[in-house]
Amino acid sequence: MRLPFAALLLLLPAVVTAEDFPSLGPHSRIAEAAPIVSGRASFYSTSFHGRRTASGETYEHHVISAASNRFPMGTLVAVRRVPSARCVVVRINDRMGHRKRVIDLSREAAVALGMIDAGVVDVEVTPLPKYLVGHERACMLAFQPPAHLQAGDGAGLRAPGK
Repeated sequence: MRLPFAALLLLLPAVVTAEDFPSLGPHSRIAEAAPIVSGRASFYSTSFHGRRTASGETYEHHVISAASNRFPMGTLVAVRRVPSARCVVVRINDRMGHRKRVIDLSREAAVALGMIDAGVVDVEVTPLPKYLVGHERACMLAFQPPAHLQAGDGAGLRAPGK
């Protein structure tokens, strides 16, 4: 009777220290799509050139930047003009004194969106995910839902070395 009990005690440390199989983790780890804020956008007048922004930087109309009360300072956001496909990535470096619009863009960002003649246009704005920073198509990809990869049953997979 003592022999099986002793054998069980010898196996217990091996079971406790055994490594788990790798997993993809719980579903809560899957990236959620960033919220898209819709509204109106305008752009800074050239008379603001050289003034201090809320971040302490000097506003330069030929640099792509923006002001918004809806996103934290320093956030990179993708701005898409609706209904066109024009899109630009800007960094929030200022705050707005009004709440009528979602975002105020630098003149250079407004040129990229083709809104100089219109003045105020409809836009969609979303924070740029970290994995898209520096990607050449980051702006358009920011508005796409995140890819969800599903683990299959492994059909057709072979063990290493076979």
